[in-house]
Order: sequence, then C-alpha cells, then structure tokens
Amino acid sequence: MLLALLAATALPGPAPAADAAPPSGQLSHVFSDAAGGERSYYVALPANYDRNKRYRLVVVFAGTDTSGREMHEWFGAGWRPPEVVGLERWMDDTVFVYPDQLYVWGDVSGWALGPKASPYDGWHDIRFAEELLAQAERDYSIDTDRVFATGHSWGGDMAAVVGCYLGSHLRAIAPVAANRPYWFGSPASDADCTGMPAVWTFFGRDDDHFGAASPDGLFGKEHNAFWTARQQCSSRYDSNGETRDYRGCKTGVRFTLYAGGQYSGGGGLRDHQPPDYFLRAVAQWLSGF
Repeated sequence: MLLALLAATALPGPAPAADAAPPSGQLSHVFSDAAGGERSYYVALPANYDRNKRYRLVVVFAGTDTSGREMHEWFGAGWRPPEVVGLERWMDDTVFVYPDQLYVWGDVSGWALGPKASPYDGWHDIRFAEELLAQAERDYSIDTDRVFATGHSWGGDMAAVVGCYLGSHLRAIAPVAANRPYWFGSPASDADCTGMPAVWTFFGRDDDHFGAASPDGLFGKEHNAFWTARQQCSSRYDSNGETRDYRGCKTGVRFTLYAGGQYSGGGGLRDHQPPDYFLRAVAQWLSGF
C-alpha cells in the first residue's frame, strides 16, 4: 500500500495551461457613463502574438455609418487585394483597434467631435477614445510610445480631434478626407490641444463628397495650416510626388493633396476615397516611429 502511494505521488501532474489568447475580433466593454457605457470595437492581432513582446497600437476610426469591422475589412485588409493590400499586411508587430460608432444625428451615425463641433459636439467619443486606449493597453502588450490614430471622412475628423485633445497619448495621426477643422473653433485654435503628435493629412483636390465647398482641396489646406502653425513649421518643405514634408516642425507635418482617379476599390464618391498608395505609404510612415 505504501509503495502504491509513493508511486502515485511520483506521477507527473497535468501540464500547466498555456497562456490564454488575448481577446480579439468583435468585442465590447462597459466604459464609463461619460464615454457612453457599453461600447463595441473590433481588434486584429498580429500573427503569433506574444505577450512578452511590445506592439504598436493603431486605432482606425470609421467614416459615416461604417462599423469597425467594415474598416478592418477595408483599411485593414485592403480594398483590392492582392494588388492593394491593407495596413495589417504592411505593419508587423502591430495591434489594430477599430472602434464602433454609437451616436446618431438625424439618420446618420458618426462621432461626437468635442465641445466646438456643433451640431456634432460632445465629449463622449473623446472620452471613449481615451478609455479605449487605456483598455487596449491593459489587454495587450502595447508600446505606449508608439500609439497612432487614423481614419477616413468622419473618421478622419475623429483622428484629427483625438490628435488634438488626446495628443499626449499619441505619437502620430493620419486623418484622411476629413471635414474642415471647424471642431477646433472659428477661428481654429490649438489652445485645448495636448501633446504634439506628428501629423500626415491626406485630402483630395477633387473631393466629390464636399464638392464645391472645398475647391482644389481647400479643407485639406485648412487642416494643414492648423497643424503647421501648431508645430511652428517653416513655410519651406520637401516634395515627394503629391506629398509635402515640412521643415522645422516640432515632431513632423506632412500634407498630401491627391489628384482624383487614384482609388480602385468599390463604392461611390470615388474622389473622396484615398489613393491606392495611401495604405502602404501611411503604414511605412507609422512603422518608422
């Protein structure tokens, strides 16, 4: 009997459980009331995610009436693979978070853009973005010195807004096809901005969503004027195709005023969409930080 007990105690126990994979795909979390309570978002992790490594974090804000999952499928995967592949293909060692909109104005959903953005004003989505960044940093192994934001159309507005109000949390932002920067006040003021993220603004010369209100890319030029003034850039710049890289900026300002006819994906308003080269170019830029 004693021998049997000794033999039993010598048997190896069950193998330790492997680390559970962190949450990914379509997720939800209860944030503060100020951030809208329960909110949803989509997460894409790099292959072979390792909690012992540190990863970049890219938050991608969706345009009007668009979900985070749809942005994952469009910006993340690309709009015409394998010819035009997305950010996730070009950026290794990166966690992507695609938040969902919650609020509706009339018959469209979008983002609340801060205290000066009437009628689309309110702090709730800025608070949501701030708490979402903190949640991502708890759930994943994030290098907090390499946190970025981008977005298209109303999502471009939101990328610019968080670049101002939450700028101390972000290393760089890349707003695409955003509205004029009315959400910084009239006249636009950077008095409420924090931090100094680098900025790369993309806007179309012939944007067919804003149309005659933005002749020859006026709204993009207004964005660029805001960021170059905030960063105290020189008026001098280096040109690379359609892109200007301004000199003397505190952390870096780029501006791409792109010609129409360079988008090969689906959908309407084709000159409101980014040029095909956007995905690779912005991924390479963000990867350089």
